[in-house]
Amino acid sequence: MIYYIVVYRQMNREQPSIINYAMNFGAVVGVYYIGKFCFFPLSLHSTMAALLFLGLTLVVPFLIYRLAKRYRDFYCEGRIEFSRAFAFSMLTMAFGSLLAAAAHYIYFAFIDGGAMIGALQDSLAQLQEVDLSALDGANTDAVVQFNQYIEVMRQTVGQLQSMSPIDITMGMLSNNVSWSVILSLPIALIVKK
Repeated sequence: MIYYIVVYRQMNREQPSIINYAMNFGAVVGVYYIGKFCFFPLSLHSTMAALLFLGLTLVVPFLIYRLAKRYRDFYCEGRIEFSRAFAFSMLTMAFGSLLAAAAHYIYFAFIDGGAMIGALQDSLAQLQEVDLSALDGANTDAVVQFNQYIEVMRQTVGQLQSMSPIDITMGMLSNNVSWSVILSLPIALIVKK
């Protein structure tokens, strides 16, 4: 009798859904995002850290492609339609973004202490000290564009000063989720089979 109950339960056991797999793979992506984010505060003071942060950001679509391909080959028996590949890629990045959002909040609420805004203000002060009087009259467009850039940066610093850590975190989460939708389209086209 016990044998039949065990066999019945195994036969009727539900297969994990796409959300379960996306959550598991999303944890991997979230750890990657957190590791990548460690270079963000350093990038405000170091060009090498900024290049590393940019390079790791550019690797994200390839990472998602590899995970989606792995999902297709191991869990979908080598065949996946576009909509399922799109959903998996998007959900994986969204779950990774949620995990990273927790780290972003911890950083901005308890670690940063205004360092990011201070670094941006220092950069703005250095830009304002640039002497553009040596430029000829032919480069007036460049001077106008430079002054517009300084004004945009001044407004950005002002907006960031008025934001709380949760506002900054939610903005970053919204940005990450938006990019996950955009990046999932070409990834799903490539992965579908």
